[in-house]
Amino acid sequence: MRIDGKTPGGNRTRLSEVIPLSTPYIVQIFPVYRCNFKCNYCIHSIPEQNRRYISSKSFLDFELYKKCIDDLCKFPKKIKMLRFAGTGEPLLHKDIAEMVKYAVKKQIASSIDIVTNGLLLTKKLSKELVNSGLSRLRISIQGVNSEKYRKVSGVNLNFDKFIQNLSYIYENKGKTQIYIKIIDCALDEGDEQNFFKIFGNICDTIAIEHVLPAVSQIDYSSIDKNSTKNLTQNGIKLENVEICPQPFYLMQINPDGNIVPCCSMETCCILGNCSTESLYDIWNNNRYNNFRKAQLLKQRKTYPICNKCNEYKYAVFPEDKLDNDAEKLLKLFK
Repeated sequence: MRIDGKTPGGNRTRLSEVIPLSTPYIVQIFPVYRCNFKCNYCIHSIPEQNRRYISSKSFLDFELYKKCIDDLCKFPKKIKMLRFAGTGEPLLHKDIAEMVKYAVKKQIASSIDIVTNGLLLTKKLSKELVNSGLSRLRISIQGVNSEKYRKVSGVNLNFDKFIQNLSYIYENKGKTQIYIKIIDCALDEGDEQNFFKIFGNICDTIAIEHVLPAVSQIDYSSIDKNSTKNLTQNGIKLENVEICPQPFYLMQINPDGNIVPCCSMETCCILGNCSTESLYDIWNNNRYNNFRKAQLLKQRKTYPICNKCNEYKYAVFPEDKLDNDAEKLLKLFK
């Protein structure tokens, strides 16, 4: 099923009607600050010394991860989604299947997702992920042939073998849903039909997404000839949204244990560290609420990274918009 313009997680709740949330909707685990690709639209195409602070560690410690999952048991409700993603490739973590398995055992989330480029999906790892109880595997495709993968991601990929591995996990997926997507800048003229022909029968849902200009050091006009198309990542008309909604429903756990309030490729604000504090306490602490209030007051310039960030505008859905309700919502956070 093609789901362009929609989120793989299904229908969204109007955020202004439910915040402040006693339990975050999404907890994003950022398990690996490394990638086996260097996609030309991603921060990993930039030398590390030229990046701003993201994480002081490359891999999240498994014991610290388990502590975080145990912390999530303290919230009054299940979170809607535990998502393994961030600025890196989750499948590089040697314990990724065990991470999923532990979260499933603790029953802390309605859905557990992994976002991956899929290159490391051997038969062995595919079996482990399916057996761990993974809810959804989101596979990001970078082209419809090996040549395009070299151009976009800088990798020499055996495309036929890659398709075989994706076919294997789909044929043996059990209850795991397979979502395949591609960024439009990875498609040349005439490639769209090939994309659906190659991948349409080895997934449950499929979509074409639009490049998100998330890295200030990258000239996106040189990558995407339609970079001025004024569409969000999911193909919705881009609007001038002032308030970032992410800190109101999401927390991200970085490999060094730092907790941040959004998916930005630069750390805007550290709101706690899960090695010394519980996730419940961090979600409700003054630092988090002060950050939220600054958003509602439209004082993003208080945080230099936020002040220049436009990334959230390209990821927002209509249900997430808070601008028209800021004054009313501010009273709830006071």
